[in-house]
Amino acid sequence: PPARADAEDEFRRGLSAYNTGDYVTAYRLWLPLAENAEPRAEAGVGFMLFRGLGVALDDKEAARWLTRAAEHGQAEGQLMLGLLHYYGRGVQRSYVRAFAWCELATMNGNADASLCRDASLESMSGPDREEAFRLVVELRERQPARK
Repeated sequence: PPARADAEDEFRRGLSAYNTGDYVTAYRLWLPLAENAEPRAEAGVGFMLFRGLGVALDDKEAARWLTRAAEHGQAEGQLMLGLLHYYGRGVQRSYVRAFAWCELATMNGNADASLCRDASLESMSGPDREEAFRLVVELRERQPARK
């Protein structure tokens, strides 16, 4: 479909702008894509809000976009959301949720997420660990099918 090709072109234009440090342009290009549930754009917008790149730093708004990306199966969004939960930035601190999102990110191919996952696990007691393992299964069942 042409709309999908246009969205891909817009995402790539945003990525090119991001990679050259033109964060304002990247945000402008990615926000409409994110609003239309493009997971990479959701993660990009969330990361830019988290770091204050081209926009005002906003942990709560970053968490909102990263949650959307994570729920859409986007591994970098899952890692970033896990980190937000680990540090309690923009969301309530939860090692259980940090573990679950970082474990999903690991399962989805993000090698960096294992550090967050392991640190979260070490911060939990037995009952929290059981809850964390249960949450991984629950969240994984809600993920979109991998293409």
